[in-house]
This record gives sequence, structure tokens and C-alpha cells, in this order.
Amino acid sequence: KPSVVVWLFALIFEISRSGSLHRIHGLFERALANDKFHNSVILWRLYVAYEINVVHNPSAARRIFFRAIHACPWSKKLWLDGFLKLNSILTAKELSDLQEVMREKELNLRTDIYEILLQDEILS
Repeated sequence: KPSVVVWLFALIFEISRSGSLHRIHGLFERALANDKFHNSVILWRLYVAYEINVVHNPSAARRIFFRAIHACPWSKKLWLDGFLKLNSILTAKELSDLQEVMREKELNLRTDIYEILLQDEILS
């Protein structure tokens, strides 16, 4: 049975050689279908980043993000990815709701998320 490192290696190899989208999606889905890796934050983060940066499919990235936070609700990094990488995709209400759920789960932010988004917009 392969480890998460083997899956990551296979994914990075396929992505770096510009493998077919179908094959890469299949690799992600097979890795995450495995009970051992379903809660792998790094696999979920890579999947979201792949959809945003390589495939340029924001709606798929959004769907994968929501699956990711459902699978790994304790991961502050995943939640922050949603705010920072999907802020142009998610509505203000969705961002506000996500922030509220983070508070309920005691995944505290050091600053208000809207300040972060405003700062990103100013720097752009």
C-alpha cells in the first residue's frame, strides 16, 4: 500500500510532465478515496492549488475546497487557503460564513479576514 509520499510523487510527476487532466484528476480522486489518505491536508491543498493554478477552473477548486474542509475541519491551513486563494470565487456571505464556522471550531484568526483581503487588493 503506497504512502502519501508515493501519491504526491506520482501527482507531481504527472503535473510536471503536463499529463492529461483526466489522469491527474483520477490520481487525486484515487488517493483521496483511500481511507488512509482521505484526511491528508497536503493532498487536499495540492488538489485545490492544481485546480486554481494549472487547470484554471475556479468552480472545481471551490467544490474541492468544500470537500477538503469537510474531510479535514481541524486544518487551519485549508481554511486559510479558502480565504486567500478563493476570495474572488466565494461570495462575501460565504467568506463571512466560513469565518463564523472557523470561530465555532476555535480556529482563530489573528486579524479580521476582510483586512487581509483588503490588503491583498491594495497590493495587487
